[in-house]
Amino acid sequence: MFFGEYLIYKGKITQEELDFALKFQKDDNIINAISAVINGYLKYEDVSIIMDYMRGTGLEFGEAALNLRLLNKKQIEKIMSDKKKVHHQIGEILVMCGAISKIEMEMELRGFLTQFHEEAHLQPQINAA
Repeated sequence: MFFGEYLIYKGKITQEELDFALKFQKDDNIINAISAVINGYLKYEDVSIIMDYMRGTGLEFGEAALNLRLLNKKQIEKIMSDKKKVHHQIGEILVMCGAISKIEMEMELRGFLTQFHEEAHLQPQINAA
């Protein structure tokens, strides 16, 4: 079970919210925004400002953040190098979309990881011959 499916099962989000977030997961601008938040460069409110600016100007995330002086070039370079790590952060996308609060998402993630860890230990071990 994936984390998004777990959140649906727990009644924390809807299938529509997950589908919406999964579309964003493939969007480079969203990936960059999440990386900026994870790295502590931006708050979610800053991301909203950047996204509004992008809609009005047609600029990409990095250019818009630079123009607004919310990020510097070094931070943008770091964000670009983190893209692979961020792709799997569906929880952060759900928070950005307003589907779940950050606190609730983190609480559910801990529960999900605990349950997954316990299930992994219950699985029979296969020894290589």
